[in-house]
Amino acid sequence: MKDFYTRKSREEGYYARSVYKLKQINKKYNLIKTGDKVLDLGCSPGGWVQASLELIGNKGFIIGIDINNVKEIKAQNFQFIKADVEEIKIDGTFNIILSDMAPKTTGDRALDQERSFDLAMAALKICDTNLVKKGNFLCKIFQGGKYPEFLKEVKKRFEFVKTMKPEASKSKSKEMYVIGKCMKPKKE
Repeated sequence: MKDFYTRKSREEGYYARSVYKLKQINKKYNLIKTGDKVLDLGCSPGGWVQASLELIGNKGFIIGIDINNVKEIKAQNFQFIKADVEEIKIDGTFNIILSDMAPKTTGDRALDQERSFDLAMAALKICDTNLVKKGNFLCKIFQGGKYPEFLKEVKKRFEFVKTMKPEASKSKSKEMYVIGKCMKPKKE
């Protein structure tokens, strides 16, 4: 039997239950605003793109990147790039960078946490060159050995840092969302 958020996403026409995680986080922290330029890393199947399109309106723009295809999204202000985030050179500046990336889990908790940390760090490095001054960041990471190290790196870059496990996350999940608001000026 499917859980509440899976049923709700299907009833409301969203591609993934994760859309409610983004909506709950954004409601609390106001990360995505009308007119924003959004980079969505790990955007497949497209649920976060759908939610972001609602938030940015017609004046904003979204670029989504994933190694897997997204489901059909008919929007003039969305561009999909099929690529590995860790290998692609991203050229652009964004108001917010989102990452809901997760590794294919193996069942080996330590290995899965390590791979999640690597993906989160890749997303954070993209912020270094592609996020506007005072821009925002939202990233999923599995809790584990390197989780505190990731938080420390986010705190170096952002004026405001919080963590949140939204209500829409499954209770047994080790995922945590790290929110970084107001990117600090880059040190020369």
